[in-house]
Amino acid sequence: MLTFHNLLTEEEKAQICQWQYPGEYAIYNVKPNGKTGIYNPENQTNYYAFYDDDVFVGYINLIERNNKFSIGIAVKPQLCGNGYGTQMLKICCEIAGNINPDKPLGLQVRSWNRHAIRCYEKAGFVISGDEYELTTPSGKGMFYRMVKG
Repeated sequence: MLTFHNLLTEEEKAQICQWQYPGEYAIYNVKPNGKTGIYNPENQTNYYAFYDDDVFVGYINLIERNNKFSIGIAVKPQLCGNGYGTQMLKICCEIAGNINPDKPLGLQVRSWNRHAIRCYEKAGFVISGDEYELTTPSGKGMFYRMVKG
């Protein structure tokens, strides 16, 4: 069973920056940067680190906005495909429900990322609407919005 804690440690951030996703998934590689992503001091309380025993398996970013929660998720590349993402998302939904049960949960996923889409569907998310273009810090891409069904 996974355990988690709020706020990424400096050691966890350093590990995340060493994760190297293969091929087209390299777009998800994190570079150390003092002001963005996992290093943005304004967003530190949004992050939760997940462990399987003493193995750091991944993290979520749970952002509460005006009328909804938005979720980001990352699983250590060597552990992808082992069900951790689905487990982490289910726990994330519980965390969000404890914070504010009335706010819906959603996420954005690159439309070519079939592995992630399947993971999200297993956790109860469904595609909402048509594919759309979005510019992110890693460049332009085509995305789907998924919501917790």
